[in-house]
Amino acid sequence: MDKLDKLISETLDDEDREILDKIGRDQSLSEVVVDLFRGNLGWLNGVLFFGHLVFLVAGIYAGWRFFTLTDLLDVLRWGLCAAVLLLASLITRVTLVPALQVNRVMRALKHLEMQIALMASKR
Repeated sequence: MDKLDKLISETLDDEDREILDKIGRDQSLSEVVVDLFRGNLGWLNGVLFFGHLVFLVAGIYAGWRFFTLTDLLDVLRWGLCAAVLLLASLITRVTLVPALQVNRVMRALKHLEMQIALMASKR
């Protein structure tokens, strides 16, 4: 805890301190993922996540077929399908990472706004 946090903590009453602790604490991974599906773009992130799961399952199935077949033409077909589906799975997963970071930055900004508002109201 740095000096600014100490100063803020000393000026707060119990209710304000409770609100600030709730906003300011670090979220667990599960809370971060659940927050991904809230807000204005939550439905879009849900669709992307569902697409990711579909591509992943289909890519794993195609990869399994790729390794179990012996005919060269079938192996090439299933191998190409597995590669494309697993790459699509990777791309959809990577598109969700910026949304996670945006949510973390927005949470930090809300925490900062709360601190500034509380300091201004105590003067």
